[in-house]
Amino acid sequence: MSSPGSASTKHSWKDLPLSFVCSQMADVKRVGLAPAPTRGNTRPLPTKCADGWKASGVALCGVFAVLNGRKSASNQARLRRGRRSNSQTICRAAGSDVGVVLLSAGVGKRMGASIPKQYIKLMGLEIALHSLDTFLACDVAEIVIVCAEEWQHVFKDHLDRVGPTEVDVKFTAGGKERQDSVNNGLAKIDAPIVAIHDGARPLVTKEEVERVVADAREHGAALLAVRTKATIKQAVGESDAFVESTPKRKLLWEAHTPQVIRSELLRKGFEKAEKEGLDVTDDVSLVEQLGEKVKLTEGEYTNIKVTTPEDIAVAETILKERGFVAPAA
Repeated sequence: MSSPGSASTKHSWKDLPLSFVCSQMADVKRVGLAPAPTRGNTRPLPTKCADGWKASGVALCGVFAVLNGRKSASNQARLRRGRRSNSQTICRAAGSDVGVVLLSAGVGKRMGASIPKQYIKLMGLEIALHSLDTFLACDVAEIVIVCAEEWQHVFKDHLDRVGPTEVDVKFTAGGKERQDSVNNGLAKIDAPIVAIHDGARPLVTKEEVERVVADAREHGAALLAVRTKATIKQAVGESDAFVESTPKRKLLWEAHTPQVIRSELLRKGFEKAEKEGLDVTDDVSLVEQLGEKVKLTEGEYTNIKVTTPEDIAVAETILKERGFVAPAA
């Protein structure tokens, strides 16, 4: 049977689900290939990424046409943060059991910019602020922003523009490694449940946050993830580039954030990691080391991590498709 994007399919790009289109864009970035666009649906690539992608021979015009051309009513209603009035008050229940650690201390060398990637503007708003706005719209009691002191003003100025909020917003410095930054943020969390999110993932939705928080409440730990579409090969070793095995694709998931964990459980994980000298690349790995189960909450392929200039172009297109309007200068 042909896949939705295969050459033999009779469907047009504009008929395909948004989640499929976005997953194909992720595959394109990995393997450098894309299906040819349907005649009549072609638009020029965004200027920011056109030159780089032309050089690699990647044809993504049809994909961008789909994302630009669709206007989903539900998505338009979901994300209009740029239109928020300065006088609007965001109110959340003071009794919420969820705290957020928003990681915004990374450098982002792959972006090749003069400033950390999370402070590059995406449709008129710094990348990290898109995530902050999403969590402000959720039922959370506190948000700990992990960032360098010289960048705190970005968040403080934005909060002043947003207006009063019952969410307790705090700041702390980053650490040497990601898990050090998470631990610094966790030290300031009072809530019994903590959601850790990468500030470089600006497209997470309120609905995704609500789903993963619900799973964490039930199971103790959960993370947003999507099913892997590519076939993965496991190498013999880090410097031995030969195939040792091919894991079953149906069992593989790509980890996203937020990752949501009972605070005391995460603290126990950090204690074990410190005693045994464990290094982990994501937060639920600390829980796994304790022998605890972690729930996979199916998220959206649109929850991309912005690491390269091409990612910014993709993120802008998704925001436009959702109906996001850039804030007034």
